[in-house]
Amino acid sequence: MDFDSTDGDALTAEVETEDGTVYAAYNERDHGSTGPFFVAYNDAERTERYGYVCGACGSLGVSMDAMGRVECTDCANSRKPMNWDAAYL
Repeated sequence: MDFDSTDGDALTAEVETEDGTVYAAYNERDHGSTGPFFVAYNDAERTERYGYVCGACGSLGVSMDAMGRVECTDCANSRKPMNWDAAYL
């Protein structure tokens, strides 16, 4: 997956999945341990969110738990929760 920070609000090329095509927004990303996570949408207009695309390996196999931790199941790229409450545990 190529990333060009000069693209501004541009979407990447279409990403093919088993369910069809999704669109990853390069300018909407979260930092990961080995690469960014790009937000993916079902449509080019960004109205229906699909999930994340891993910027390290290009996989759509990205999961998020209830605490907000994001992890790629293919390459183990991960993002820790931004805010958490120790009293919750």
